[in-house]
Amino acid sequence: MKIKNKIVYQKLDELYEEAKPIALTESSKWVIFSDLHMGDGGSNDDFKANAPMLQSVLSDYYLKQDFGLILNGDVEELQRFKLKNIRQYWKSVFDLFDQFQSKIGLHKTVGNHDLDFEQMNAEEAKYTHPPSLRLDYKGNSIFIFHGHQASRKFQKHNQLIGLTLKYFANPLGIKNYSVSHSSQKQYNIEKRVYHYSAYRKIVSIIGHTHRPLFESLHKVERLRYKIEQLCREFATGLTKDPQEVLDAISTNKSDLRKYYKQALKTNFQNYVYNTIFHIPCLFNSGCVIGKRGMTCIELDGNMIRLVHWFDGSLNQKYLSQSGYNPEQLAGTDIYRMVINEETLDYIFTRIKLLS
Repeated sequence: MKIKNKIVYQKLDELYEEAKPIALTESSKWVIFSDLHMGDGGSNDDFKANAPMLQSVLSDYYLKQDFGLILNGDVEELQRFKLKNIRQYWKSVFDLFDQFQSKIGLHKTVGNHDLDFEQMNAEEAKYTHPPSLRLDYKGNSIFIFHGHQASRKFQKHNQLIGLTLKYFANPLGIKNYSVSHSSQKQYNIEKRVYHYSAYRKIVSIIGHTHRPLFESLHKVERLRYKIEQLCREFATGLTKDPQEVLDAISTNKSDLRKYYKQALKTNFQNYVYNTIFHIPCLFNSGCVIGKRGMTCIELDGNMIRLVHWFDGSLNQKYLSQSGYNPEQLAGTDIYRMVINEETLDYIFTRIKLLS
């Protein structure tokens, strides 16, 4: 670990040691969402566009499937709006949170945009807001925290950013600019969490950067691995439908080309964080306020999944191209698509052997 990041790793150590372990069994089911950025329902409320989708997904899928709910930071946008106004406008969403709390369970961590909860009393905050959670799976740790704690500049500048958003950006109708808009800042945060997690031999699940990650892999690397897997499947003749595999290869190749065109200045070699071995220790749930839908992490028994929810009436891509198999939420135009999944046993085995 580089000495300049020592203060970051010390902070992550504190978060890890302070988090009370929660047992995760093969019958446990949790869904992790982060970065809702709930506002007051006005034109500057980033949550407003995908709010109906989240409510449907929570009430008609995860509650019915007996999932518990983990909200991993930046749930309320307290740097721009008053908590009273947020709760008043989004009462139906908070009612859903309460249903999870009373049925299966609700855990809510604090992020940099709702850090004010740390100064509130229990009655005002309503829910508890620890800075981190730790799930224990067969003696292995899944460390859940928002992710801003891995930024060296966070402690110094967060309050100034909040004042700028509230008194300058809001009146002018400027949308929220954050680390999610900076590829270099995203990468730096991910890299620190990656190295810390590999050193600890744990799985870390963060939010904050709004960039979904599965097994420490960015979308570019996932697509490359997927194409290789499909080519091997086609070559060995194990598939029942060769044309379906060919269509899937074509779709993934097209996605990869588009991503390179959109980010010509990005150094894609850095996405494995400059380590000899790829260690699957870093995951990111993405965000709820994406332009093409929302993403989340599911912990379902011994499985971990990265899931994309989207409105099929607005986004026809995954419905019109072969290689995708989205599942429609009954009675809606909302679809659930598993981007990737793996067993926790296999992930922790690789972490232990490769770290």
